[in-house]
Amino acid sequence: MNKPLRFAFGSLGVAILVLGVKAAAWQISGSAALYSDALESLVNVFAALMVIFALRAAAKPADFEHPYGHAKAELLSAVAEGGLIVFAAVLILERAAHTIGSPHLPQSPVVGLALNASGGVANALWAMVLTRSGAARRYPALAADQAHLVADALTTVGIVAGLTLAVLAHLPILDPLIAIAVAVQIAVIGGRTVARSLSLLLDRAPPPEIVARIRNLVGTHAIGAIEAHDMRMRQAGRSSFLEFHLVVPGTMSVADSHIICDRIEAALKDEMPGVIITIHVEPDHKAKHEGILVV
Repeated sequence: MNKPLRFAFGSLGVAILVLGVKAAAWQISGSAALYSDALESLVNVFAALMVIFALRAAAKPADFEHPYGHAKAELLSAVAEGGLIVFAAVLILERAAHTIGSPHLPQSPVVGLALNASGGVANALWAMVLTRSGAARRYPALAADQAHLVADALTTVGIVAGLTLAVLAHLPILDPLIAIAVAVQIAVIGGRTVARSLSLLLDRAPPPEIVARIRNLVGTHAIGAIEAHDMRMRQAGRSSFLEFHLVVPGTMSVADSHIICDRIEAALKDEMPGVIITIHVEPDHKAKHEGILVV
């Protein structure tokens, strides 16, 4: 089993553990707010299962029907996870609407809140593991999972603080109001996850600072060429695809132009391991006098 899959199965184990703890907290307390937290943990379980599926699918090598590989499976998983988060928000709002007419304080609040807080701590610790390992930076599916875990931990902090206030001040109306606030928060998170993943599925360009770095590398290592233009780059999960036209003197041999291309590719792959580069070499009369002008 490779490293990302081990992290994915770790996420599944943590999600199941936290779901059990938070479900027990809800059953003991009968709180609408703790119900919302338990429901979000149920989403974490399904999300972890989708991450495992996505990483396995994305690891498949390119084949005849999928010559660019299967890396976008991770993005599809992130879209599905965002949709589940939004669906959980709808269920939480429905529960809060039933409770707000006759709110009541949680039963056995100390036990319920302690259990819920322990689940939040587990989520926060696992999110830190994903962050420090670098897995969340390299794998979109794990990045979506890590972001959801952080949001879940912050939600738990807010719920525990709000319900503590509700019990101390004897304000039962805070219970469904907290649940509504949680629903709105996770709906926003789910919507952002869907939007970000769909944007990547539609081949969104990298951030401007990355594009600038690529242009600088090409300009620095294309000595002997005239210019590089029509540069395009897209991201598909962990795979990056870069293509551009390289204009060289019309009298330059194929072998010499190939040496320039190899030099550019080596520099780019040192910066971005695994990037797939396509360079179309053109003679000088094809120059557009734009793009990257080589000094």
